[in-house]
Amino acid sequence: MKRKNILAKTIFFATTLLVSSCTSFLDEENIAGQSAEEYFATAVGYESLINGCYNTLKSVYNTKNYNVLSQLGTDIVTQNAVNSPTLAAVNKYTLYHSDNGFVYLQWTNLYAALKNVNAAIDRADDVITKAQDPRDGMDESLLAQRVAEAKFLRALYLFDIVRNWGQAPLILHEPTEISTVSQLDSGDKFYDQILADLNDVINATLPMKQTAGEYGRVSKAAAKHLRSLVYLTRGYQTYGSGSDFTNALADAEDVILNSGHKLLEDYALVHRQTNEENDEIIFCINFANKDKYWGNVFPEFYMPVYREGWVDLAPDNMYGADAAAHSVMPTKYTYLLFDWKKDQRARVTFMSPYNGDAATSIDGRTAGENCFVSINGSVVPKGEPVIYFPVPLDGGFNNHVYTQAEKNVAKEKGQYYFNYPLGSLVEKSYKDASSDDYYIMGNQGGDSGSRTWLPVWKFKDANMQHGGTGGEVGQVGRDIFLFRLAETYLLAAEAAVKANDNTKALTYINSVRQRASNNAPESGLTLYSGTITIDDVLDERAIELFGEVPRWNDLTRTGKLAERALEYNWDISNISGAITTELSPGTNAKFSLRPIPVAWLNSLSNGQELGNNPGW
Repeated sequence: MKRKNILAKTIFFATTLLVSSCTSFLDEENIAGQSAEEYFATAVGYESLINGCYNTLKSVYNTKNYNVLSQLGTDIVTQNAVNSPTLAAVNKYTLYHSDNGFVYLQWTNLYAALKNVNAAIDRADDVITKAQDPRDGMDESLLAQRVAEAKFLRALYLFDIVRNWGQAPLILHEPTEISTVSQLDSGDKFYDQILADLNDVINATLPMKQTAGEYGRVSKAAAKHLRSLVYLTRGYQTYGSGSDFTNALADAEDVILNSGHKLLEDYALVHRQTNEENDEIIFCINFANKDKYWGNVFPEFYMPVYREGWVDLAPDNMYGADAAAHSVMPTKYTYLLFDWKKDQRARVTFMSPYNGDAATSIDGRTAGENCFVSINGSVVPKGEPVIYFPVPLDGGFNNHVYTQAEKNVAKEKGQYYFNYPLGSLVEKSYKDASSDDYYIMGNQGGDSGSRTWLPVWKFKDANMQHGGTGGEVGQVGRDIFLFRLAETYLLAAEAAVKANDNTKALTYINSVRQRASNNAPESGLTLYSGTITIDDVLDERAIELFGEVPRWNDLTRTGKLAERALEYNWDISNISGAITTELSPGTNAKFSLRPIPVAWLNSLSNGQELGNNPGW
């Protein structure tokens, strides 16, 4: 690498040392008495710089804007706060402009993270080796591994930039001076760089699968999983290579067959908090219990607003925080996708009797029962249900639909019953959710624009505490899974569909589905047969990976955003006159890319010359 004249005042320094460490391999050091250049040239200093790069994963993926942008406006997720114009912009595609705050924050977070990893890559040539200084120097082979890890992170961030915006500045070095001029590089250039970085990672001396002591670090399996997704995504582009789909399939198969990662026998074990470091996880964002003020925020985004307006409910550590106006909720279509009796994933994913039993629940507590119980005890006795969500496995459910009269009787006692969404995919009952309890606003009276719905529980953290209206605090140490082997199987299935290899598509999609039947309440989960389609893969990804992967990118990659969002998200298709031809199966153009943020364009002297993405 070319040696650069680095500014003494490093712009990434705060990121490197401010965030508390994640696991033992991310411990930080005090650099008092040394300049940044001197410190980062030492073995200890460069390790600290790499650790700071890992911590940027949190600023990119553990945020409100990431959750909103990655899930809303799709077929399987909609907004909880129905009247929120900021959420409606990205969920319903109304009043969605190039000044959107969520988009701008994600853009700036990605480029800040990219700046840090570029600094680590650029500074590697300045690192003292053990041959030069046995005391403070770094082993050359270890240095090469750390550079490979940084290149993986750079590839990851560049990939997220290009798949969201299509074109953007391709920045590959740490900036040494402020510039008000920029450019928009084409998507094909991004993919060339991403693949070059990933090839370097795969050719480095990294292990295929990380050891327990290095859990959370980049591995070759992580790089091959990411490269499979990169090839797969580029294959759909006009500039994609004819071999992209076969390359994606080859990388995914290599991880499946040769990485040492394996599908766990029980889907519940994948998400059980006491088992989060397991053989299925290929790459994750590490957290530790000492991450007191930067914990995993995922659990709060999949909870309805339970702390406002309900008699005898209040902020409580039993349930942790909710994101109030920014909660994202499953669509009716999503609920109908789950087979509660034959598919283990239903009772693991949602509040259920399974998650109300400490012996089986995801977080080892009883709080995941399918109800919110009285906290105050002023009207409803403490521990008794205030909000009750009958589910198909609940002994009191038995396919009984509570009438309005029955609900009124319960309400007089301070209790609220919410019927599980009924209907069938065949009859397309997801097209109208107006009479379904989960999609009616203002049931609690304290928040007229909010809904109440069966929460997603698989992200719950036993240590999450509620900090009142300020949200969650405390020791929230649950990891965020970015890549796991079940997704690798589904990448292989999708690549096989595109490569016209239906035999392999059936093999890989059914491997995931077969595992889902293990330990389910009943046997007989139907496996796929015949010709596998992209829609089959998207359905299986919805059930297996709900909330874990960016659904919006799944739909834009496959060209299915408009088709599936309009078909399955009632909140979108129900808007009279609000959906223009820009979001239609016939055009599917404008909203398949994010707008280039106008705030960034306005900060440039040549911003107006750059223009924006089509339609923006």
